[in-house]
Amino acid sequence: MKKISNATSMFSSYGKRRNSVITVFVYCSLPITLAMSYAILFFYSSTYTFLKKVVIDSQFIPKKLKGFFIVIYDINMIIDTAILSLVFSSLSVYYRLVCIYFDTLCCRLKVQVQNVKDSGESGRIIYAYLKIRKIMESLEYFMCFSAFIIVVSTMTGLFYMSYSLIFIPKYGCIDYLCYLGGGLFHFSIIGIVLVSGSSANRAAELTKEAIMSLPGMFQKSYNELKVILRKNCKQQVCLTLWKIYKIDRSLIITAMGTLMNYGILVATIGSVSRGNDKI
Repeated sequence: MKKISNATSMFSSYGKRRNSVITVFVYCSLPITLAMSYAILFFYSSTYTFLKKVVIDSQFIPKKLKGFFIVIYDINMIIDTAILSLVFSSLSVYYRLVCIYFDTLCCRLKVQVQNVKDSGESGRIIYAYLKIRKIMESLEYFMCFSAFIIVVSTMTGLFYMSYSLIFIPKYGCIDYLCYLGGGLFHFSIIGIVLVSGSSANRAAELTKEAIMSLPGMFQKSYNELKVILRKNCKQQVCLTLWKIYKIDRSLIITAMGTLMNYGILVATIGSVSRGNDKI
C-alpha cells in the first residue's frame, strides 16, 4: 500500500498538486451529492409514505413503539447512505487518481522511448518502466477485490434503481428524481472504476509495446536488452476485478447489457405472475 501512496503523492513533483486537489474534490463531491440527494428525496417519495403507513398500520408493533421504529428507520437510512457514499466514493476516487498518475507516467515514458538516442539511455528507460509496473502491480494486489465489490454492489444498486424507475408505480416527479439520483450515483461509481481501470490497462499495453521495441533500435545491445526484457517484462500486468475479469472498455458495454437482460427477465416474470393471478 505504501507504493500506491507514494505514487499519488508524486503528483506534486510534476507540478500538478493543485489539479489533483481539484480532481479529488470533483470526483468525491459528485457521487456524495447524488447519494445524499437520493436520501433526501426518498423521505418525500411515495415509497417512504407507503413504508411509513405499513409500520403505522402494523398489528405486530405496539402503538408506543411505532414512532420509535420510524425514527430508527430514518436514522438508519441516513447513516447507511452516508457511509455507502463515503466509502465507495473514496475508494473509487483513490483508484481513479492512481490510474491517472499511472497513465501520465506511461505517456511520458512513451515520449522518452521515441526520443531515445543510445543504449545507455534505453537501459534507464527500461528501469523506469519496471518501477512504473510496480505501481500497477501494487494497485492490482491491494484493490482488485475492492474494485470487484464496488462493481458488483453498484451494478446491483443500478439495477434496483433502474427497475424501480421503470416498473414501480410513481405518483409524482419526486419519485422519478429519487430513483434517478440513486441510479446516477451507482452509475458514477461504476463508471469511475471501469473507465479508470480500462484506461490504465490500455496505457500499460501501449507502453509495453514501446518498451519491447527498444532492442530493435540498438543492434549492438540487442541481446543484452532482450535478456532484461524477457526476464522482467514477460508477464503481462493488468488491472482486474478480483483476478477474475480484466477491466477493459468492453466490460462497460457488457455490464449495461447484463442489466438490461436481467431487467427484461424480471419484468417478464412479473407480467407472467400477474397474469396467473388474474386467472
